[in-house]
Parts: sequence; C-alpha cells; structure tokens
Amino acid sequence: MTVLEVAARRGRALVGGHPVGAHGGPDDEGWGLYAPGTDLSGPLVELLDEWARAADSLSRSAEPPGSPAAVRVSRTGRHLAARVSVALGRPVDYCDPVTGLRIPLRAVTTRPRVPAVPLPTPYRRALRSGRRQSGGTVSTVFTEPTPWATGLTLSALVAGLVLLVNLSLALPMVAGLGWVGVLIDLVVVAGLVPALWLNRTALTWRWAVWGAFVGMGLAVLPLMVAAAG
Repeated sequence: MTVLEVAARRGRALVGGHPVGAHGGPDDEGWGLYAPGTDLSGPLVELLDEWARAADSLSRSAEPPGSPAAVRVSRTGRHLAARVSVALGRPVDYCDPVTGLRIPLRAVTTRPRVPAVPLPTPYRRALRSGRRQSGGTVSTVFTEPTPWATGLTLSALVAGLVLLVNLSLALPMVAGLGWVGVLIDLVVVAGLVPALWLNRTALTWRWAVWGAFVGMGLAVLPLMVAAAG
C-alpha cells in the first residue's frame, strides 16, 4: 500500500503531494489516488488548510523550534496527519514543517481529539499590525487541553520538597548566624532563579518551576522567624 505524505508548504496543506483546503479539493488532479470514492471534504480539510497557514506564518516569523507557537503547530500537524490516515484508511508519513523531520504514522485506528484554542497574543498582534505577509489570515491553532489536575499536583509536590530541603539546610545556619544566615540563603536562592525562569513556559517543567518558586517563597517566613527569635 502506498504511503501518503502529509506536509505544509507555502501556506498550503499537501496530502500525497496534492493541495487540500481552500484552494484544493476532490477536483484537483490526482485526488483519486487517496482512496476510491473517498475525499477529505468538510472540517478536516478546513483544519488542514488553517494548520498550513499557521505553519507558513510561523516560518515567516523566524520563531525558534522550541517556542510554544512552534510546538503547537508541530503537534497539530501530527494530530491532523493521524486523522487523515483514519479518514483514508492509508498509512501516512507526517513531514513536520517546524523540524523538517518525517514521522511515520502506522496502524492509526482512532480519531485523535484536537480541540481549538486561540492563537498566542504575539500572533494576533502581528496579524493586526500587518507585519506578517502570509497569503491568508490565521485565526486558530490546536493543541491538547491544559492538564490542570496533574500539573497542580506536581507543583504542590515540588513546592513541599523544596520547602523541606531549604529549611533542613538553612535553619541550622540561621540558628548560628542569625540574619546573616537568612541573607546567605536568599543569595543562594537568587542564583537558582534565572535557570528556573528560563523553563517557566516549557511543557511539564513549568509546573515544577512554579512549584519551586512557591516552595522557596514559603521557606523565607520560617527562616525570618528563626532569625528574629
């Protein structure tokens, strides 16, 4: 069975080398290669077209591959490629427009859930100011829902661990040096803040980072009480 490639080039979504979306469809030459009596009409075509335009806008903005917008575009493409595989009953290779990697999708049997979310604020501002010169307007990209329950649980665990470690190490020093010990602890904590701040938006790590900030902040109060006593 022929493997189809799902890709995005110059604001156009391509399936098997043929365009889909607002400027493509079942009438395009070669569309019948996908599956007899089958096409990608309806919402899936619109999502593919919108994803391709978002990828084109991303490439024009020179966003780094690890940025939140780039991660959304890359993940959205993988989900849509899986949906194409399901709709056509064919194996698919996903060509990531962000990294350029080719990802084989085989034995895809379920339709992935791809909820809609608004574009990040920098994209909306850039589109309004006319800095982007893409062929169409990008209004929506798609990503997974935010795992609030799991994330907040991780943040709480990290906050408790950081609080415990900080107090275990700093309380003996504060007991012997008083306010000088508190100052030393604050200097050590301040040295960790820049490294943690760089990961405040990274997936998964952001929960641990904010938990660490909370734990370090809570540790200051007992240390000040110990120094004053």
